[in-house]
Parts: sequence; structure tokens; C-alpha cells
Amino acid sequence: MIHPFGLTDIFLMRNLQRDSAALAIEQILTHPQSPLTIALTAPWPWAGVGVATYILDEARGSERLTGFAQLMKRAARPEADLLHVAPALPSPSAGGSPAEVTWRRLLAHCCQAAGGHGLQRIFASVPDNGPAGGCLRDAGFSLYTRETIYALAALPAADASPAGFRRQGPQDSWALQRLYTRNTPRLVQSAEGALSGEVGSPPLSWWDPDRWHGVVWEPAGEVRGAVQVHVGRAGHWLRLWGANGLAARELRSLVEQGLHLLAEAPWPRGRTLPVYATVRDYEIGVSGALTGFGFAPSLDRARFVKHTVAQVREPILSPLAALEARQEIPVHSQSHRT
Repeated sequence: MIHPFGLTDIFLMRNLQRDSAALAIEQILTHPQSPLTIALTAPWPWAGVGVATYILDEARGSERLTGFAQLMKRAARPEADLLHVAPALPSPSAGGSPAEVTWRRLLAHCCQAAGGHGLQRIFASVPDNGPAGGCLRDAGFSLYTRETIYALAALPAADASPAGFRRQGPQDSWALQRLYTRNTPRLVQSAEGALSGEVGSPPLSWWDPDRWHGVVWEPAGEVRGAVQVHVGRAGHWLRLWGANGLAARELRSLVEQGLHLLAEAPWPRGRTLPVYATVRDYEIGVSGALTGFGFAPSLDRARFVKHTVAQVREPILSPLAALEARQEIPVHSQSHRT
């Protein structure tokens, strides 16, 4: 039976977390915490920091299925990320293994629970070509992009901002959305909710949004590129926007400005922490700009999304009211339900 995490699950989860799979790569690399610590600081599903932890513990014939899944809601968006699932899948994975059964049970429960709380999408990042991708597909998740995570061991010295660069401000929100739209395939935009008209779309910085800083490149009064950096406890993140419309020299300048932002950030051990950068498979030229500063490929990941069906409560009209209104509603105005 699957149930929300409770204090009686502490010992079970402590043992299971030693063999868990991490699915939210940004959180793991910048602000690592054990699944049990996260569960103890968020004991009520979806409340407070928006974390939900579900435990599976039941007998299956002569076997005992045990596992957990943990999700975190994205700030100000109807979405969540899978943080951890345990136990990790063996590689290569044997079809019908207890671990696979556990994953399918937990994923189905998480999707149902997220939809019941009004969340419309669940995201997962897993190693490319690993066994987790098959379980995600079986649970209704769809692959929408692949990416390579680049890593830089320590910050190099960076020059000050040249002409045309300035700090990002609230007034740049529309320009950043345009950069995202122009440089992102529609399939990815649809997967990430950017075509839904929701507040906060597109998701430019979905985890710890208060810890992001940015620089925009604005030659001749038009924002043509941007770099955003995230200051983390165990590592930092760098993200470029508008890459497909920029030349190699311009991309290199954006990377340099991102590193300059991180070098200026006030933390005692800033230069000893690694810096990570994401390069998706449709972003042209970014890898070359990163390697010029010493970044090296570290991880290949695949991003999946599951579109849930959120529950909507509607009033039930009486038969008499429906008959009275039937003649007043033209056929072409009836909405199509999905």
C-alpha cells in the first residue's frame, strides 16, 4: 500500500535512500540534501516548501515491495519535479523486477496525487539511455529533449562587462520570453507549459527563483541574448538564452559575463565550488563557447514530462435548468473537453 511519509517510515526511508535515484539534477548538484532530510522538513504533502513523499511498503507473495518517491512543486507554477525514487533500477534492468514494479506503482500514484492537487505537469531528468527512461515511458511520461551538463571545477578570472551588456531587471521579462520562444522548438515549449498562457511562462528559472541573477546583451536597444546564474550551496549554474541567434564571439562574451557575475557573488568559498551549465540538443554553438573557458562534458541527461489531468469541480445543473437553457446555447459555442 502507498501512503504519505510519516514518522513511522523514518527507518525504512533511511535504509532505502542509500540506493535511490536522483531525478532533479539541478537540485542535486547545487543544493544536495538526503531524501529523508527533505521529508522530515516537509512532513505534510505539498504544504510549505511544496514537497510530497510517498512510501510503498507491502507484501507481494513471498516478496516485500518497499520504495519511495519524492516530488517538489515548482514555485508559482502548476508543476512538480520528481526529486528521488527508490530503489534505483538495476542496469541493465530485468523486465518485471521488483524495482521496476515499485517504480511503476509509485509513478502512477504520484501522477494521480499531483493531478488531485491541481498540478498539470510532472518533470523528470534521468541519465540518457538508462533503465529509468523505460519506466517513465510505461507510466505515460514523454521524452521532450536531451541535454549535456558541462562542469567547470573552479571560477577563472573574468573581465568587467563591456559595452552593450547590462544587469537584467524586471523590465526584461518580455524580452526573455521572446528569446525563449525564438530559440526553443515548439515541442519543448509545449512540454514546458510555455504555450498554455500560464503566469510565469516560460519557465526560465524554476528552482529557487530568488537565487538567480542575470545579464542581458542589448546592442542597439534590443535584447539579443542573456545569461543567468544560480548561486548554490554546493555548486552554481549558468544558463544561456538566445544561443541560436548569436555568433560564436557573442556566445563567448555571454559566458564570460556569467562567470563574472559568479565571481562577484558574496560567498566565502565561491571560487572553490564547481560551475555547471546546460546545453540542450537544439542549442547551437553553446558547447564550443563553454569549452573555451575550461568547461568539460560531465553528464548526459534526458528530460521527460507527464501531463496530468487536474481535477476540476463543476456545479451539476438540474434537468429543468438544462432544458430551459438548451434553446439559448448555440451549437458552435459548446466547448470541447479533452
